[in-house]
Amino acid sequence: MSLIFDTHAHYDDEAFDADRETLLASMPEHGVGLILDPGCDLASSRAAIALAERFDFVYAAVGF
Repeated sequence: MSLIFDTHAHYDDEAFDADRETLLASMPEHGVGLILDPGCDLASSRAAIALAERFDFVYAAVGF
């Protein structure tokens, strides 16, 4: 059972460009069951939605 819900993570940030896919794919095996990736403008909201579409345990919050 995954016990961790990361309620505020900006995995769409450029700091994760080098290893975003690998990092997110590894989350379930490290006990992270859910992630909320909030957008704070149109571009980051779209990026958060794209991550949520790719990974079924990632949810997007859209902000402007």
